[in-house]
Amino acid sequence: MAAARTFTELKFWQKARVWSKDIFERTENGRFALDRRLVEQINDSSDSAMANVAEGFGRGTQGEFVLFLGYSLGSVNETQSHLCVAYDRRYITKDDFATLFRLEPKSER
Repeated sequence: MAAARTFTELKFWQKARVWSKDIFERTENGRFALDRRLVEQINDSSDSAMANVAEGFGRGTQGEFVLFLGYSLGSVNETQSHLCVAYDRRYITKDDFATLFRLEPKSER
């Protein structure tokens, strides 16, 4: 397989994009939408997971790309922590929590 020419060709960036969108859609509804602080935190961290992949790819060196993949993983972990809070506050269902925590976007179910 040929090397990716743009970050949008990377499967894990594509997956992170759908995951971030799925999370955003859940933050727009019900009581979850009223918790503005958590909504901003969870959306920012899930967006950051995808953005760090793109930024690292654009840096042009393997070392920096790996560094930014580490930042991305940190953002994934932060988002998973926010998902725990959302579940504990009953903003999302058990099934939604399990699916999102596993990073299983809608398009991959």
